[in-house]
Amino acid sequence: KAKRSKPHCEEHQEELKLFCVTDKELICMICAAGREHKTHSFMPVDEAILFYQEQVKSSFESLSEKKSEIEQMEQQQKEGISGVQEESHNLQSLITSQFAELHQIFTEKEQRLLGDIREEEKKIVKRMKKNL
Repeated sequence: KAKRSKPHCEEHQEELKLFCVTDKELICMICAAGREHKTHSFMPVDEAILFYQEQVKSSFESLSEKKSEIEQMEQQQKEGISGVQEESHNLQSLITSQFAELHQIFTEKEQRLLGDIREEEKKIVKRMKKNL
């Protein structure tokens, strides 16, 4: 049963026991001795599996670290965005309240000046009527 599940060479019907490092493919012993692979480097399939498992594991760990760094940078960016939005909102509120205060000051000043002009108008008109 175990033999049936192992891959076999399509050309020679032999079990694929070697890994051709040069071509990065599984090959049988007959293929390894043949012209096509004569100058290539080989390793047993089990060794190749361990070697590539380690590479995959190392790559996965590296990618996991990078993902973690990116997520941290993303969180910092989101916090930065929130900070800018909060600061903008605070500045908008400050500007609105300062303009409201200035509006109140100008309205009061306007009323005083208009009152002063009316008083002055009354005095002048009174004097002018007196001279009639």
